[in-house]
Amino acid sequence: MRMPRLLARNPRPAALLAAGLATALLGAAAALGPTVDADTPAATPKAHPAATVTVDTADLVAAYNGGWMAGVAALGDGSKPTYPDVVADGSAPGTVAWMDGWTDGQADALGDDNRDGVVDEDESGWDCHTMGNRKCGPTVPAQRLGELDFADLCATVAECPAYAWTDADGTPHSVAAGRELLTRITAVPGTEEFAAALFALDTQWAQHNED
Repeated sequence: MRMPRLLARNPRPAALLAAGLATALLGAAAALGPTVDADTPAATPKAHPAATVTVDTADLVAAYNGGWMAGVAALGDGSKPTYPDVVADGSAPGTVAWMDGWTDGQADALGDDNRDGVVDEDESGWDCHTMGNRKCGPTVPAQRLGELDFADLCATVAECPAYAWTDADGTPHSVAAGRELLTRITAVPGTEEFAAALFALDTQWAQHNED
């Protein structure tokens, strides 16, 4: 069970590390006994068979803060979450708070807003210049506006380059780029007619450009 959030989270905490990391880690280690080595390969926490930790609310706050700082400091390559090597009673409230802080700290530092371990497009940690297809801003013409059910297909068609093909009797055909083809659709985006035109363009591309 996740502990409640005990610290106001900061989306970009790098500036906090130099001043607060050593103090927070020492305080958490003294209160709880977890030992974390950021250089140690990721491993599953090992429960101490005889340890029992009883802490009050103030200690939980310190534990969460210590875990948060440690998590930020142990991001590895800076783009993926890591897992701490902790030796403690895994069911103790202080340990749970520390681990919760670790997870939140890494998510905050990465900008992983939904905390699923991956920075997705439109999350605060997404950089369109270095991530995904490295394209920033709108990538499809205005025909996509108003098309909700098949917006992705609209974007796919828009990215298709111009191509040529020859039919069975030797007649050559030239097909314009997808953006140009979209401007030729007279149906209103969001209607069944517009969706049918999108599927026809996508099918035509697949027939002549995919094995």
